[in-house]
Amino acid sequence: MSVTCPTCTSTDETVAVRQALLDTDRPLDPPTRALLSMPPEPGGTSGVAIALFVLAAVFGLLGLNTLRSDDSGGSPDAAYQAGYHYGAFVLGAVLLGIGLTVHANHRRRRGDTADQWPRSYDQWQRLHQVWRASWLCRRCQVAFLPEAPPRPDSAAPPVTALARFPEWTVTVARQGDGPGAPATSG
Repeated sequence: MSVTCPTCTSTDETVAVRQALLDTDRPLDPPTRALLSMPPEPGGTSGVAIALFVLAAVFGLLGLNTLRSDDSGGSPDAAYQAGYHYGAFVLGAVLLGIGLTVHANHRRRRGDTADQWPRSYDQWQRLHQVWRASWLCRRCQVAFLPEAPPRPDSAAPPVTALARFPEWTVTVARQGDGPGAPATSG
């Protein structure tokens, strides 16, 4: 599909933003790649919390394996036996607790930003739709929507410099959040 850039009327240098990010023949430089990348879904889990959850699960499975075995651990001491049989569960529970704390702190930090948008998955889906519909002109270094704006009373400019691309996509996606618009969960 060929789309004409509204600024320079070029068709040979335009490409969908999502395709530009995947292009290995003409890769984007790291700053431009960062500007054009899709923001993550709101309310996600941090990588640290995920790693802690996985470790907790591994230690839980290790504890189950230890309980299933008939091995006594090699010592008649009762405290040693309890630690041998249940230590992996205790360590797994501690890791799980730390992971839940990290996850809760991550969500709270994301929720503390009152001006952050998108806050809900529905808002993120609208942002994702705008991002998928956006095109890049490699000659002018601008982003644009090749079709009509989402609403006739659109306040978003039809073309934006790449440096303003993240704010521009949010502005276009937020068009439905005005007065009289259906409320979104947040």
